[in-house]
Amino acid sequence: MTDTVYLMALVLLPLLIPVLVIAVILGRGSWLFERLQSTLTLHEGRGLAGQGLLWVSILSPFLYFLALGAISWSDHSISLTSDGLKVFFSISALPLGALSLSLPLSVLVSRMHATKQTAKQIQITQLKNNIDLFHSHRKELFSYFGQIGEVKYLGCFTGKFKVHPRVHKAFFRGKPEDGIPLINQEAFEDVESELSTARWELDSIILDVNPQLTYDLYIANFCSTIYRLSQKLGLPEIYVELAENSVLVPTKLDGKEEIKLLTVGKTTDEAVAAYRYAKGYFHNLCDFAGREPDREKDEEFKYLEMGGKFRTVKEEKVIERLHENEIKQALGTAK
Repeated sequence: MTDTVYLMALVLLPLLIPVLVIAVILGRGSWLFERLQSTLTLHEGRGLAGQGLLWVSILSPFLYFLALGAISWSDHSISLTSDGLKVFFSISALPLGALSLSLPLSVLVSRMHATKQTAKQIQITQLKNNIDLFHSHRKELFSYFGQIGEVKYLGCFTGKFKVHPRVHKAFFRGKPEDGIPLINQEAFEDVESELSTARWELDSIILDVNPQLTYDLYIANFCSTIYRLSQKLGLPEIYVELAENSVLVPTKLDGKEEIKLLTVGKTTDEAVAAYRYAKGYFHNLCDFAGREPDREKDEEFKYLEMGGKFRTVKEEKVIERLHENEIKQALGTAK
């Protein structure tokens, strides 16, 4: 039993003692697990002299040398002679072999530390490159729209084609550390759906397809759709400038509590101009993203996209009529 204890002490103590001593000196964290883990882990943020594992690799072989030497030298006395030196080397092969492990172990730790530092540097460089790519993509978006210039829409307002910062965040998904962001397909498809809805609503209003529903279609549907589009695309020319020339109309939807809805200007020209600007802006956004927009194939809607045919497609200007009659009446009733 005693021999077993001695053997275990010989094997374990030369390793445990340096670990515990270095954990006290260089270890970080609370006792016991965190300090021991810190001691036996290579830290790329510290210098080589601050690595607990390096000192363990130096001290442990030295302690094994002393422990094994104590056993090997127990029946001998010191003799500072040539014969004494020969005897020393002959009986100290195992202790010296243990001591010689100190150099390769410390070199191994040093190489491993250098490798970890190199990997960290590569990681930092890659992160910096990814952040640069992300911000470069954003800058290119601003630069792309900066080349378009201002466009006058039917004399109603001037589309400046400036990019609101939230547009990049909404239409391109990703974090700076991940590099070039990916296209947010859901956001593009959502705007396409809104544009399709606005086109159909505007056509139904201008042609007065269902006179009984035209007022609600204009106030509750089309105007709301256009303002949603302007918010999603970041178009202050619509939700600020055009809104200032619009009318806030008290409205009851499906018998619910009265709310106030904002018209899109007061004329057909302003409604068409707002739709055209939103669509033109979105198509430029699609071009930058390398995404083919959903092209309108129905010829019946072409008159809304370009030219002035929308002014003559029906003799009566329906939106102007709504403002002159139903909207004035709603405002008078509210007073």
